[in-house]
Amino acid sequence: MTWIDAIIALVAGLGGAAIAWLALRRRVTALQARLWQVSSEAQQTQKQAAALRTRLDALVTLGEAAHSGLLLADSSRVVIHVNAAARALFMAGREETLDASSSLIAVTQNHQLDDLASQAQARRETLEQQIVVRGRPYRVRALPVPNQRGMMVALALEDVGELQTLGRARRDMVANISHDLRTPITSIRLLLDTLRRARPPDAAQRRAMLDKMAAETDALRQLAEELLDLAMIESGRAEIALKPTSLRAITGAAVERLAEQVARKKVAIDDQTPAELMALADAEQVTRALVNLLHNAIKFSPAQSAVTISAQADGDWVKIAVTDSGPGIRREDRERVFERFYRADHSRSGGGTGLGLAIAKHIVLAHGGAIRAEESPAPPGARVSFTLPRVGA
Repeated sequence: MTWIDAIIALVAGLGGAAIAWLALRRRVTALQARLWQVSSEAQQTQKQAAALRTRLDALVTLGEAAHSGLLLADSSRVVIHVNAAARALFMAGREETLDASSSLIAVTQNHQLDDLASQAQARRETLEQQIVVRGRPYRVRALPVPNQRGMMVALALEDVGELQTLGRARRDMVANISHDLRTPITSIRLLLDTLRRARPPDAAQRRAMLDKMAAETDALRQLAEELLDLAMIESGRAEIALKPTSLRAITGAAVERLAEQVARKKVAIDDQTPAELMALADAEQVTRALVNLLHNAIKFSPAQSAVTISAQADGDWVKIAVTDSGPGIRREDRERVFERFYRADHSRSGGGTGLGLAIAKHIVLAHGGAIRAEESPAPPGARVSFTLPRVGA
């Protein structure tokens, strides 16, 4: 081989190496580009996974904060998730965790829930039904959820026991108000018809009829005022301004407001409140509460009897009590007499709205005090007492 041939062979070898190097470089560049693309996709996937985790955590948190019980079951109705409300309802006191054996019927122990979930899956539509769970009524909503593994089902349980109680209370309130309005209106109408007769009654009869009409009118006014007072107090619109107040001034104002009722019933009021006793109170609101207590005491006391107001310091509190000599309040009724429209028995149910004690309770509680009904120290009779914060306590 001549030196020319050697040079040609060398050049050819170098050319092949250059071509191979260029091909390798292109491959490395392509691999780098692919690696960058994969890295970018991985970062994007991580961001999406983090967003999904954040969203999932938010949904779980919302579920845990919900008052309604929430359960999620798979296509075989095996429970895969429950929120805090559902755990408290179905799994309280039970040492178990959700696994493949946690069927809906095993967790809830309620055939109606399982049947509702089965129907929602089969019909592929949202179903609602009221079901009694653990002795309380629940409005249950079953929502089918399509999934790659079949038809899942979500259950939401809302306790409607309180709503039913409020509904009954509303109906009772309407019935009681209707009765309380009808009674004095009917009485006034009958008295007016008597006065309009051709042969008028004598002066004594006329006076008695007018007094009766005045009493029935007072009952209507009392009902209207008590309804307005209770609505304002329960809605939080009644403001309580606590100031050092003389209890004797409050009792005096309450007695003065009821002077006409006292004279008509021929009942004496014995105010034994010490002149120096002071309380931290809203004078107008406490006067309203005391007027309601005195109104009841006067109404249920027999003629020629006395209603006593007493007050004394009791540690950080002052205790005010109103005692009558009427039929008293049965022991089993002493807690419930402070409910709206509640009447203890027939002996203490005439002519009242059933709101006065409820209003008094709201006012006392707004002052941080307590109110209770008990037997008179000298039976028969009833005593209703309440506490207010003492000045300087």
